[in-house]
Amino acid sequence: MTTNETDYRPALIAALTRILGEWTAPGFLTGVAAREGVHLDPPAIVMVTVIAQKGPQRPSALAAHLVTGPSNISKIIRRLSEAGLVVRATDPDDARAQRVQLTPAGEHVAAAFVKAGDGMVDELLEGWSEADRRTFVTLLERFAVASTSFAGTLGTTEPTTTGEIS
Repeated sequence: MTTNETDYRPALIAALTRILGEWTAPGFLTGVAAREGVHLDPPAIVMVTVIAQKGPQRPSALAAHLVTGPSNISKIIRRLSEAGLVVRATDPDDARAQRVQLTPAGEHVAAAFVKAGDGMVDELLEGWSEADRRTFVTLLERFAVASTSFAGTLGTTEPTTTGEIS
């Protein structure tokens, strides 16, 4: 590849970094959810979304998805349970384990998240042609598949604070 053929890379990394920074900021998630009258903290929003998309989950799976520990997951589950949005149920695959599932109220909140997300996407893509929207989705889905595949090739290493390059 020539330099001209790879000039897109810095702009792509910069754009993705900007998007990830915006979309993962606590105020972003809470602000989007609040548009539909839902007032939850970011970890609770993510947990409700994960359960809505993947079905009932063991706390350990939720902890892995939210990249946090068992103690924090228990606190989030407790807050959502006290709000009437989730319940713990016996895992049908292992009677010793539990899964966290949405209540009807939790399903209503998850539906509100979808509505808020749809509205956000409509705003973000305002003025785009239908062809541009479809092309964007096709390319983004392709990029997501490649990213997931690439992530599977990465080894896990313990992070250090020394800043050393090996």
